[in-house]
Amino acid sequence: MKSLTSLFIIAIIATTAVAQEKTSPANAGPEATIRAMEERWEASIQKHDAKTIGDMIAPDFAGVGQSNKFMDKSGLLEQTKKDTDTYTSTSLKNTKVRLYGPNAGVAIGDAVESGTGKDGKAFHRTFRYTDTWVKRNGQWQCVAEQVVQTAGTPVKQ
Repeated sequence: MKSLTSLFIIAIIATTAVAQEKTSPANAGPEATIRAMEERWEASIQKHDAKTIGDMIAPDFAGVGQSNKFMDKSGLLEQTKKDTDTYTSTSLKNTKVRLYGPNAGVAIGDAVESGTGKDGKAFHRTFRYTDTWVKRNGQWQCVAEQVVQTAGTPVKQ
């Protein structure tokens, strides 16, 4: 009876370990990893968390922001730090990820942001984004981005 109980306990532990392995972010496929990073980036905007965003962006990042200006990594992080909007919600919609081999992918979707601007007025904005991700040295990094506002209160620069 003791050996049967021991086998039962081992089976439960093994099943739990396999289930955790399948849901672990470290074992997620490239598409799921890129989606998760996009979600984390958007959540970081709401918190004005430039460090988290900076950790996801490649040193040679190149982007075009909602102001139609070219930005490198330092420019994007500076914009994040200077942002005085107070966000009540940020979310992503319609996100699609296309993979180009095991080490490259493009995410396209809509970012929806609501809150109050520094002028005290409420805003609700939608942006269409295209982010290019490359896996370098085992780590996914955003190397390029383009953002266009598609609806809502214009962003004041």
